[in-house]
Amino acid sequence: MLHGAPMILADARMYSPTPGAAAAWRDLFGWLSRAADVPLELVEPNAPLPELWRRRDLGACFICGWQLAKRASQLKPLAAPVMCDAHAQGRAVYWTDFVVRFGADFRRLEDTFRHRIAFTTKHSHAGYNAARHHLLGFPNGRGGHFYSEVAGPVGTTRAAALAVAEGVVEVAALDAYAHALLRRYEPNLALGLRVVERSELSTMPPLAASAGLDPRKVTRLTDALIGSAVDPEARPILSRLELKSFAPIDPSAYEVTLAWEKEALDRNYPEIA
Repeated sequence: MLHGAPMILADARMYSPTPGAAAAWRDLFGWLSRAADVPLELVEPNAPLPELWRRRDLGACFICGWQLAKRASQLKPLAAPVMCDAHAQGRAVYWTDFVVRFGADFRRLEDTFRHRIAFTTKHSHAGYNAARHHLLGFPNGRGGHFYSEVAGPVGTTRAAALAVAEGVVEVAALDAYAHALLRRYEPNLALGLRVVERSELSTMPPLAASAGLDPRKVTRLTDALIGSAVDPEARPILSRLELKSFAPIDPSAYEVTLAWEKEALDRNYPEIA
């Protein structure tokens, strides 16, 4: 089928918080490679994401929308996932879930102030940039300190969730889609958490290819992803990934992430604190 063509890379570690989710992505990439007639090879799991995003042989790799906006000339977005979660309203959007332990007394995000917060990585929009922007909406959000301690980067959504569940921190900022996958594949952890607040909606991170990839391959990959919702082989895999479909995406949709970053810097709140 693929006629010995050189392999190009696929990666979904951003949204593989558990082995079950990673297996579903492997199956989806296998289907995508066949449907688009593009040879995809999974990235070795020890490749750091910021280094991965600089490569020139990417075919279908998730990239944070904030980082895509910073590298707009280096990557071509293919399509973005549409979550099954009703809060997404059938659009390719996501948000930050601020989570606490299920039995905690906190009812509002501001109730967690003066306690401890965890974040995933400083290059994550949902796990850091959007969380920081959300905190700007509170009275101390101009160079103030909301928390007694900030734990991070803890690395992954699962690690941030675990920090709350184990009492290391009282609240964590989780990517809502990764959180949905945790609920599906690790319910014993996820059911011990409760969402105390959600951030403003942002455009979902896309699967993207290197800018130099053959435009015909880019088109085939994009068309296959957008058609996955009506493909009898792909549909059940999407269900395993808590997805309805993939949607075409305008790269300019991610420019707001840079505006949120600038607002935090202009208001002297460069770090979650």
